Amino acid sequence: MALPDEERLNRIRQSLVDGELDALLLLYPDDILMATGMLPASTHVAVLLDRDGGVSLLTPWWREAFVAEESWADSIDCFDWCKRGCQVDPDRAVIEWLRTQSSGQGIEKVGVRLEVHHYGPNKMPSECLTYDRIRAELPSIFPVVEDAADRINQLKSVKTSREIGKLKLAHQVARAGAQVFYQLARTGIREIDLATEVHCAVLRKGASLGIDYVFCEMPQITSGPERTVIADTLSNHPTPRRLEQGDPVLLELGAHAEGYWADITRAAVVGEPTRLLERLHQAVLDAQAAAIASYVPGQSTGEQLCQASWQAMREAGFEQGITHFLGHGLGFAYHEDRPTLGPGEHRPVLPGQVTSIEPGLYWREGSRPVAGIRVEENVVWGERAGEAEILSKYFRGLDPLTGES
Repeated sequence: MALPDEERLNRIRQSLVDGELDALLLLYPDDILMATGMLPASTHVAVLLDRDGGVSLLTPWWREAFVAEESWADSIDCFDWCKRGCQVDPDRAVIEWLRTQSSGQGIEKVGVRLEVHHYGPNKMPSECLTYDRIRAELPSIFPVVEDAADRINQLKSVKTSREIGKLKLAHQVARAGAQVFYQLARTGIREIDLATEVHCAVLRKGASLGIDYVFCEMPQITSGPERTVIADTLSNHPTPRRLEQGDPVLLELGAHAEGYWADITRAAVVGEPTRLLERLHQAVLDAQAAAIASYVPGQSTGEQLCQASWQAMREAGFEQGITHFLGHGLGFAYHEDRPTLGPGEHRPVLPGQVTSIEPGLYWREGSRPVAGIRVEENVVWGERAGEAEILSKYFRGLDPLTGES
């Protein structure tokens, strides 16, 4: 059994008290990870967490031993879905378990996520389900069912000390991928081959650290002027294109270690960078620094931090290259619901929240594409003005020859 994260459990308890709820029902992987310390790795895992801090969990039978080892659940029940000779409807199994829990624990008012939020490079099986049949039955099980999506998202957005430690481990894994990117971004290598080597480096690093489960989406590699200037989209899969002398090259890397995510971007140039590329790169770094410098805990909004970064790039003369917002929440998911660092985000950024900071410039001279340059760091926002701990604090230069070995 994993040691409970008391800081996390106390926050959930207090949120239940504040919301006058008896329990939270959790069905989705990132929510369950927050409440149990365990990545479910299966569909139809359900968690009930009550106001006394009790964590009850239901899992398919084949996950029982893993759940007992990896979670801090107080009670674990199983059902015989997919067991030979058993015809079990998993939705019905969850529904009947909830009926038993409701009557046994006297739960009357329960909060549950009634909408699905997911935005990332991959979808795990349990993130593709809406659990509509289960949700439709909830009013017949609990007298009061409240949409707790906002409550759950806010809980997840502020990380505990334990969770930040887990995120640092994920960034050690991502660092190995960045190192290989800089080592191999040379003339003649194909984008797809470079992406494969980065991917393998991430998995090898996870194994060397003894991490039970590492996931790495195939890294996005874009190279050359034409491809990097459109690298602010989500469809930049690596291609057979070979890197050429003078090419700008971008790595977008999303990876998690046991469910805790790192999301980084690095830029390089094959050969000697031009003065213009150096200026674009420096403007991006200055935009990151400007956002951090403008931060006032509990006061600065996501929009204000984004505007500070944009203003730095405007002052450098590159306003026409700005095409996207500054960053997004992450940690339990590749992209979390909050905080967003961009226009229209008026909630204050809080100490303990984790976001990317990823200003980018996608530069054209007239109709001629020049380069896309983006550097993405992940930070934990601090308790003091201008304070942010950079989790991805490793090489971010343009010249692969000066990168980390």
